[in-house]
Amino acid sequence: MKEIAGMENGKVPAVNSMARIEHVEIDSRDPNHGFEKFAQHLTQNSLPWLQLLAAGKTSMTVACDSEWLDALLRTLERSKDLRKQREASSSVSLTCFGGVSSELSFRALQVLEHHGIVPDKYVLSPHSVSLFVPAASREAAVKALHSLVQQT
Repeated sequence: MKEIAGMENGKVPAVNSMARIEHVEIDSRDPNHGFEKFAQHLTQNSLPWLQLLAAGKTSMTVACDSEWLDALLRTLERSKDLRKQREASSSVSLTCFGGVSSELSFRALQVLEHHGIVPDKYVLSPHSVSLFVPAASREAAVKALHSLVQQT
């Protein structure tokens, strides 16, 4: 196999953020079962599909406008298999032109640590690094991560 030059030298042209994301815990045996339960819950409660940011065997991290997130949380109060997992947080993402550099997430974590911000989680995709930070730290995280835009 031949290495493609520049695939992991993605430049960071933008920092994006979502003010509020919610974390839902699901009683499930595997990721497919969790998706099924979440989809059934949305259908039964006439809720739209929210933007799915991360999923695992027993959890979903979702974003949408506050009205739909509030509606979701109200319906979770009546559910036996789904519940709010923890307090809402925010996401801050580095969008890349080209592929995400293998070291970019490490650099982002270092920048945030320097500013006293500790993400709960981060998720990599082919063209972005998304970090889930406490909602109170969102603006500071956005400002801090802009330093990576200037370095690339």
